[in-house]
Amino acid sequence: MIPLWLTLAFAVPSQPLRAAADSESTLRSARRAQRDFESFRRQHLPIRYGQRGDRCDVHIGRFCFWYGDHLKDDDDSVPEPPLIREARHRLLTQLDEAAAQLPGDPWVAGQRTRYLVEDGRASEAVTAARACRSTPWWCSALAGYALHAAARFEEADSAFSAALQTMPDDERCRWHDIAPLLPSDLRRQYERMSCEERAAFESRWWWLAAPLLSRPGNDRRTEHFARLTLAEITSKSTTAYDERWDDDLREVLLRFGRDVYWTQEPSPYVSNPKPFITGHERVPAFHFIPSSEVVDAPGRATPADWRLNAERPEEWYSPTYADRFYRLDAQVAGFRRSDSCVALAAFDASKTPTLAHQTAVATLVLARDDRSRIMTQRETHLDGPEVLSARVTCEPQLLSLEIVPAKARWIGRLRYGMNFGERGGVSDLLLLEPFDSLPTDLSSVLHHVLATTLIPAGGRVGLFWEIHGLSPAGEMVTTALAVRPRGGGWLRHTVEALGLAARRAAVELEWDEVLAPEKTGDPTVVERAITLDLAGVPPGLYRIELVVTARGRAPFTTSREIEIVSP
Repeated sequence: MIPLWLTLAFAVPSQPLRAAADSESTLRSARRAQRDFESFRRQHLPIRYGQRGDRCDVHIGRFCFWYGDHLKDDDDSVPEPPLIREARHRLLTQLDEAAAQLPGDPWVAGQRTRYLVEDGRASEAVTAARACRSTPWWCSALAGYALHAAARFEEADSAFSAALQTMPDDERCRWHDIAPLLPSDLRRQYERMSCEERAAFESRWWWLAAPLLSRPGNDRRTEHFARLTLAEITSKSTTAYDERWDDDLREVLLRFGRDVYWTQEPSPYVSNPKPFITGHERVPAFHFIPSSEVVDAPGRATPADWRLNAERPEEWYSPTYADRFYRLDAQVAGFRRSDSCVALAAFDASKTPTLAHQTAVATLVLARDDRSRIMTQRETHLDGPEVLSARVTCEPQLLSLEIVPAKARWIGRLRYGMNFGERGGVSDLLLLEPFDSLPTDLSSVLHHVLATTLIPAGGRVGLFWEIHGLSPAGEMVTTALAVRPRGGGWLRHTVEALGLAARRAAVELEWDEVLAPEKTGDPTVVERAITLDLAGVPPGLYRIELVVTARGRAPFTTSREIEIVSP
């Protein structure tokens, strides 16, 4: 006969052992269900022929990547068969049950969030992620993944920031590694940085790569961290390709984003009947990353530094809120004041049929870095020329002019580096519509600013500029103005020499005058304006150069690129 206390001593530990066994059984069952779903998916994928070719645009490990027509805005995706969706619903039911029993299991929480997003149920994925009771940083990352999928980018940014702050140092360093996204010249420099230096570099990198500075949150940054989160989820589960997870699959995901559907092509080989599986990313997709030079000097950036429609970029991103990004035609200029600087952008979206006469929000954003942002915003109907201006500090700024329509799925954007020059210098040149009574101050100029740098041949154009730092008593100033041909290359020079095109001669003017600041205006500023007759100047690219010299001082120079076009 066994004593009662001994029976109890053996019986008590059996409860946690049974609970552990039940938990292990639940987890094994959930993993098996995930494997079975991916196997079922592969068997029932829609068939599309002609996807497998002999040429790869990019070899990434075991995988062949084709860029295809990633800029097209027509949706030719193959609908998901209902059988696959029904199978995913069954899997999600099992994952829901597993999450109820194992709220602290990271694998279950990750798979549940992933398949809810894949099923188009982002709001439910947010709820599921917030029910996670696993490691805090992992639960925050899952929340960021779901919030990004729900287009709640500001909240996603906060969630990913919380994840980065609380994850282990080695994991954080891995998440800060953006080497796969960088061009080779910048990648070599980046790989020599410490983790702390990389974090500072990325802060500027993601700021410059943000699709829109006028919206809270940076969805290009949250897209990257969403890809990292999905990589963690997928690395511990069966893939849609029936291939083991490795660095090559991770690189494809980090560079080009998650697949939104899959197709199969039957194998032509009897010895290997396994079908070829092709993943398809969302299109159209854009390259929001600027050129390498911009990272070190945003204030010197030009619109050409962003090639959103690059044909074969190192990476891309397809925002869910837009199918097309247009580079706006606009005139941008900066002017100094005694305690600040004024930036303005003039544009006329009504000249573009796709953009014209639509209700939209136009925003002028200026920022010194990723933490500072000055905005001027206006609702508009895009019916004609408009000017937006903002007063900022005189440090180099990144300017972004952004037009977001109320209904259409396009974005108009112009990104530009603003460098306001030195004190005591000359402002940017501002092009004006020609008129008889020239303005005498910037406020009256705004009604006459040209919304483009394209000038009709044979016409006139007004110029406005400001000179800073002259003596209140007045100074003798020499002004030299020239319109010179820009570039043209050997072909242009050849056709000019053969008489097949008009020679583009320079136009030059010079004059002296005594200038003093107006007593009623800014005591440091003198405004000047002139009308320039371009009759006889043939079409082409030109640079208007202005040199201002006061006695005893070094000359100050400013310029404006223009294009003279046939009417």
